[in-house]
Amino acid sequence: NMLTIEALQANDGDCLLLHYERDNAAPVRILIDGGSRGVYSNVLRRRIDELRRGEALALRLVMVSHIDADHITGLIDLFHDLERAQENGEDPFCTIRTLWHNSFERIHQGKAATVQSAVVSATLGGVVASGLEGKAAAVVASVRQGNQLRDAAERLAVPINEGAIDPLVRAPDAGVRRIRIAPGLQFSILGPREDQLRRLDEEWRKSKESNPANPAAQAADYLNRTVPNLSSIVVLLEASRGQGAPVRVLLTGDAGGDHILESLDATGLGAGGRIHVDVLKVQHHGSNHSTTQDFFERVTADRYIISGNGKHGIPHEDTLKWLSAARRNKPYDVYLTNRDGDDGLKEMFDG
Repeated sequence: NMLTIEALQANDGDCLLLHYERDNAAPVRILIDGGSRGVYSNVLRRRIDELRRGEALALRLVMVSHIDADHITGLIDLFHDLERAQENGEDPFCTIRTLWHNSFERIHQGKAATVQSAVVSATLGGVVASGLEGKAAAVVASVRQGNQLRDAAERLAVPINEGAIDPLVRAPDAGVRRIRIAPGLQFSILGPREDQLRRLDEEWRKSKESNPANPAAQAADYLNRTVPNLSSIVVLLEASRGQGAPVRVLLTGDAGGDHILESLDATGLGAGGRIHVDVLKVQHHGSNHSTTQDFFERVTADRYIISGNGKHGIPHEDTLKWLSAARRNKPYDVYLTNRDGDDGLKEMFDG
């Protein structure tokens, strides 16, 4: 049995292609995120064509960790390319059994965030909301992208969140939700959890109270501070390797380190927020706003994947130093996409 993880060059985003082979059966392939603009045409589609060898490449699962442009754009391009092939009567170049995707509406179904603000409601309808700048504007755009991906999946008859037990990919109120992906391969969902989703509503209330006369400011404050951080799908992948313990991979999206620790403890997968895994996909491209040295001391790994190209200053020097300090005198490997190591990274880790 063998699990292989390809961290594709995704510019400033994430794009992971997982391959699981067992007992001479056909490989089980899972795509996590699709990177930002240009990643699909320049990297992901080319890799799909290399792997498929003239036949449709079977993807068991495509997952969007959360609605940010650097994660979702390449997947929209993939689904639109499949639609183009279908419209032209061509054989599909890949098949997708299910899409795991928590759209903004699904996360907030029936909740105050979608019904009490004209600005947020307008974004859900695809109308560009005026008065939003910076990260808030980017998240609004990602809300629309999430709708586009959902609509494309429906047109292609790709089931959304199949196997996730309920319409939302989330952790249960208590215990662990384990999803069997294939023989010997399972996902345990750590987040988002129901209390984290409730916290989104609380954050929305705070945003309203801080900007009572300005709906645009309410939405900007809310979207800036909470949505990607609290809504990222976080899963622990376990792959049997025959004898011994399974290979464990922690996939984090852009979730905050504190939320990951809470989820590990609440689910019982890591008492006190402590766990050791074979591979950790470091959250939020190594941003120093999403992790701490304490996180790296509690969540340890033999191998770390950090996807980023230096845009926005990430991976951040502080993050690399915290990881180095937390793992001092312990063997581990770090894999960085789009970096060649000639810009002082070696000195950071050796320091």
